[in-house]
Amino acid sequence: MDEIIQDSPEKAHERSMRPRGTKDYYKEKLSGQNVLVGSLRQVEQLDAALRYGFYHVPLENFTDHTLLSQLEYVALYQSIGKFQSSGLEAGVHWYGRIRDWKVVRRHEIQELPARLGTEEKLYVKFTLEQWLKRATPIRPGGRGIYKLLCTSKYVFDRAVEIAELRLRTQEEITLWREKRRQGKINVELNHEFVDLASGVLDIGIK
Repeated sequence: MDEIIQDSPEKAHERSMRPRGTKDYYKEKLSGQNVLVGSLRQVEQLDAALRYGFYHVPLENFTDHTLLSQLEYVALYQSIGKFQSSGLEAGVHWYGRIRDWKVVRRHEIQELPARLGTEEKLYVKFTLEQWLKRATPIRPGGRGIYKLLCTSKYVFDRAVEIAELRLRTQEEITLWREKRRQGKINVELNHEFVDLASGVLDIGIK
């Protein structure tokens, strides 16, 4: 009985007497990498993004350009180094649904002046419907995002720490949800920057 009570929804689904639809269940939950979590390089970038309802990132930061057509949301990662030193909180506090995006030269993004030498560089400019503030921010937890990370909305909505955004497979998600019911989770990656990590080493209880 205790084991059944502690089961996550995913594990309960696996126990079901009717396994039909399992693939569709996980496909719906993980639904591709439709949330872009971008790292902010300057405090001024956060101010401009919130004021004008946009986010910009170098096109070269996308190793796979086909991801652009899958994205539905953008979230902002405020780094420990840049933001805490300015008296602001680190982590992911703001996100929004993408209304439109386009590839432009950096000098065409007039909401924030370009750094010298980047004027002709190609950038992706996302226009957001509106910025929403998470009720509970996603904390750094000793990790960071170097450039950008794509994750699913399912994981994004439930993540407590940045490392959890790296979870992608059915097995990782199932184990994560089971452990979460037992206490605070520690997701061990093979790199301090989540977007540079090539895999999950362990998911355990803190």
